Amino acid sequence: MSTPKWRQLADDLAQQIRSGALAEGEALPQIRELTASGAGSTTTVQAAYRALETEGLVRIVRGRGTYVRRQRSRVIRESQARYQWEKDRALLPEDERRATGVTERETGLDTPALAFQATYEVVGAPPEIADRFGVALGSQMLHRHYRTSSRDESAPIGLIDSWLVYEVAARNPSLLDSGREPWPGGTAHQLRTVGIEIGQIDDLIGARPPTADETKLLDLLPGTAVLVLHKFSYSVDGPLAEYSEAVLPGDRHQFLYRVPLERWPSV
Repeated sequence: MSTPKWRQLADDLAQQIRSGALAEGEALPQIRELTASGAGSTTTVQAAYRALETEGLVRIVRGRGTYVRRQRSRVIRESQARYQWEKDRALLPEDERRATGVTERETGLDTPALAFQATYEVVGAPPEIADRFGVALGSQMLHRHYRTSSRDESAPIGLIDSWLVYEVAARNPSLLDSGREPWPGGTAHQLRTVGIEIGQIDDLIGARPPTADETKLLDLLPGTAVLVLHKFSYSVDGPLAEYSEAVLPGDRHQFLYRVPLERWPSV
């Protein structure tokens, strides 16, 4: 089956954008210019431009034109390897833990190229959180908000909300201080300082349309969905130690799962 003409045009323009031949902020040719040059009909060019917008490569500004969009950091999240790597790092000396983190590992960016923002608040557990932790409704919880971005980008990589039982976190007063973020070794090491070893992590992943606030904060193009990762970290003794919810732009994140399977018995 031959490739539709609009897709051929979109692929050609996408290659120019990715190679740098069309630079960030540069205007793509007007539709009438491309139709006059034989690139295709008005419908063909419009379809190509809409495809490029959906793929996050351009921004269409009604009444003005179509412009090359700043390319966002893309993340491939390999959960099994990620979580074991984080747990192993919790046992390393601080200078080794401080050298790099999981965000650097997944984005390929160096620590100085990243901007970290963390805010903490102590709140009463809402029904859903109380149920997940098995605590009384209104129990004190440490609610943490994380926003990490490339210093070259205005939008964060994702929006992460994390919950800890306040009484547990307070065993180490340093865990109550957002000014200590980014914490060398992440949550796995934080929990280690209060005597908790993570034994199992469950990921529950879904997709949905973004809220208006999420669209603005993540600088999402129209029609872009978000992936919502619910992460449950259980201690080796069984109870839920930490719960987090990450809202991730669907156009910038992929999840990679490698699942080894047992061999069949020899016949």
